[in-house]
Amino acid sequence: MSVTPADLLARVLPCVISGGRPSLRERPVHKFLHSLHNVTADPVWVVRDDDAAGYQRDDHEVAAYERGWAEEYARQHWTDVRPMTPGGFLGPFPGREFACRLAEERGCWAVLQLDDNIDELALWKLSATTVRIARQQGGLALFADTLAAVLLSTSAAMAGAQLTAVSSPQDLRHFTRAGYPYSLFAERTRPGRPPWLGPSEDDILHALQYATSAAPVTAAVVLPLRYKKERASTTGLRAWYDHDRSAGLQRMFPEAAQITVKTSHANGQGTGRVFHTMRPLGRYAPLTIADRPLYEAARERIAAIARDCAADVRAANLAKAERRAARARSLPAVH
Repeated sequence: MSVTPADLLARVLPCVISGGRPSLRERPVHKFLHSLHNVTADPVWVVRDDDAAGYQRDDHEVAAYERGWAEEYARQHWTDVRPMTPGGFLGPFPGREFACRLAEERGCWAVLQLDDNIDELALWKLSATTVRIARQQGGLALFADTLAAVLLSTSAAMAGAQLTAVSSPQDLRHFTRAGYPYSLFAERTRPGRPPWLGPSEDDILHALQYATSAAPVTAAVVLPLRYKKERASTTGLRAWYDHDRSAGLQRMFPEAAQITVKTSHANGQGTGRVFHTMRPLGRYAPLTIADRPLYEAARERIAAIARDCAADVRAANLAKAERRAARARSLPAVH
């Protein structure tokens, strides 16, 4: 049973933002969409019309937006230091904007935006045990319910799960904080919503737009909700990304993004790379709670799952330790 009122959860529109990945095999997020049936609005694939014709279909709608509209929108909201090229790379941000508008047109108060290459959902940290627990507790439906509850009960206009690659040990002790959602997040479709900017780091830019606005809103991450993205392929938008993409971020919010260049990898090999370090979002606009009962219901539900599953997690960790000890005992002695 959801903590978000069922009538409100049913008016959250899940949209998978996709491009350049025509086969379902390349879009592993499809395996999680079934859990949303009869919980949220029906999920849709958001694809540009010149891509959509070649897309392998499942039983979910493909909502296609026009290339011409996307190019005009991108031209008006372009942030990169490199000029936009007609007929060239646009990035995902026109699709993200289209998803918000589609949700508004369909009477939804929020949109659940998903990248197409999400391939694991977990709770607290990524392991076979926590992936299984997340699935047993509802999978993506649990994530949608929790994110919707956080949007409704706090000052967050955008709330997302935590990418496992950027989590830290202290995150395990908290439920939410102001922060930067990336590839799995819910956003309100309220009046005055800022337009999506791009082409690169669009999710970070959007969070900063909220946190630095005059409105009393921010962006947030729900720390126990974890996800992992498929990393091996070079399909979709990855072929277009390079290390220069951080420059547009610093151009828009120079006080928030610190750009550094490392000339080589730690082993002394490889080429230089550009990295960005973000100022904590809470320094601009902290997360505040407006509806304490709903917020606590969402927090307590995750805490209850943790209590109920603690024995499973401890048993899995013990088994892992025993396997490692057995391997260590089998190694030859070093003299």
